[in-house]
Amino acid sequence: MKIIKKIIILTVFMTVASISSAQTLHSLYFLEGNNQRNLLNPAFTSESNGYVSFPLLGNFNVTANSNVGLGTFFYPRGNEMLTFMHPDISIDEAMSKFKSTNIIEADINMNIVTVGFNSWGGTNTIGLSVKSQTGAYVPKDLFAFLKEGQVASTTEYNIDNLNIQTQNYVELALGHARGINDKLSVGAKVKLLLGALYAKANVENMRIYMSDEQWRINGRGTLAGSKGLNFVYDEDGNISDFDFDNFGVAGYGLGLDLGAIYRITESATVSLAITDIGFISWKDCSLAENKNNEFVYDGFDNIGTEDNPDGSNDFDDAADEIWDNLKAMGEFSDGGKGGKTTSLYTTIRAAGEYGILNNKISFGLLASVRLGAPKVWSEGMLSANFRPTSWFNAAINGSVSNIRSSMGAVLNFHPKAVNFFIGADYLIAKFSKQFVPVNAAKFNVGMGLSFNF
Repeated sequence: MKIIKKIIILTVFMTVASISSAQTLHSLYFLEGNNQRNLLNPAFTSESNGYVSFPLLGNFNVTANSNVGLGTFFYPRGNEMLTFMHPDISIDEAMSKFKSTNIIEADINMNIVTVGFNSWGGTNTIGLSVKSQTGAYVPKDLFAFLKEGQVASTTEYNIDNLNIQTQNYVELALGHARGINDKLSVGAKVKLLLGALYAKANVENMRIYMSDEQWRINGRGTLAGSKGLNFVYDEDGNISDFDFDNFGVAGYGLGLDLGAIYRITESATVSLAITDIGFISWKDCSLAENKNNEFVYDGFDNIGTEDNPDGSNDFDDAADEIWDNLKAMGEFSDGGKGGKTTSLYTTIRAAGEYGILNNKISFGLLASVRLGAPKVWSEGMLSANFRPTSWFNAAINGSVSNIRSSMGAVLNFHPKAVNFFIGADYLIAKFSKQFVPVNAAKFNVGMGLSFNF
């Protein structure tokens, strides 16, 4: 059980830590003159002859992505804050807050340096960045088991695919965008990926059966960790701890971005992009598995509470045996070494834009779908874009997704020498005093600065 607690603590830490900088704002998609748009569609070109961005300044975002929040687990009652496990919180009220799969995610996309320049008939980009994708995916039946327990003569819970995972890597991207003719522009990026750290904890097909005659739990769990995450084993060969050291290149991978823009008329444009097509192959991962995959309790038989002549106690001995068997469900033993291959979180974006008043104002519709994770995220965003001068533009938008709906806005300043933006995709969210999301969290606040030459 100790190792399970450590995994949960590690995941919370990595998730909170990775909410320090994250994916590029979707609000930038229709902002002409912004140098970061090629991260969303590699066919976008720069209006300057070249530009350079620096660490943190080039692209800095704060993001959270979940379908649960503080209000899922805690309930105010008078001057007290009760957990969903408290008997004063009804089962129906508590379970209504949980989803079939409860998700907390955070992604990092931190720019180290990016250089763009016009040559060879188009715009070229060279970018170095650090990326991280961390998430916890917990089925509802686990919380139902904790809250409800046995509620009938027979009660059964099915806990499938409880996942906690993270992958972290360095990306070197080489991009080129160019116009094919007056109407069509295309772009592509090739990415070399260097894996830094990968870890995954998974509980597969756990079944909990409870009846008046017997309780039975069976299932299987696995752990995997790349170079840099080391499992520490006790004298019985079970994982008792883990530590971080001996970091280095833990894997290699390739990625690809593709994009196209088609100008139907001077005022109407459609575009399509597929980003982060690819994989990372992690070498020499440490593997572990739970082999004690069944616990059975069918009551105490012929056990007295008095001490035996030798000083032992039948009841204590039986209770200790039950606890040892139950504890073994959470122990992981050495599974050797092996390779793992993970996919990137591929995102598909399709958009249309129509301008009025000589394109001083335009309206855009962006549809996005993110693949490659236990949960597929989809979103539709309607944006109104304003270009009052050649050096300033802005956008306001509203979005609907399978997490929640929200609004966003962004300002973009792009005189000849610099390009600066600040904005947010999701402005509407309720937070506690500690700035923890109360309900489902989906927000992305960002800024960026680059210098033109």
